[in-house]
Amino acid sequence: MRPDWPDLRLTAMHAVLRAKFDQHATLADVLVGTGDARIEYNVSSAFRSGRAKGRNWVGRLLELVRSELIAQRAGFRP
Repeated sequence: MRPDWPDLRLTAMHAVLRAKFDQHATLADVLVGTGDARIEYNVSSAFRSGRAKGRNWVGRLLELVRSELIAQRAGFRP
């Protein structure tokens, strides 16, 4: 593992999730369809282990991607 992975992993996961939903319109529609609901990702995985355990980073990142997709569909560009 890269020594700087703890500092990069959230950025990397965001990029992966964004690419996933950019490439799969049906999945993006499902995500946007969740509205403003809180998303809780609750599964054991290497990403969730260690010091980040219990912080729901994947759920938070899904909420971020959802807000980006909603803004994009409304015509806003970063």
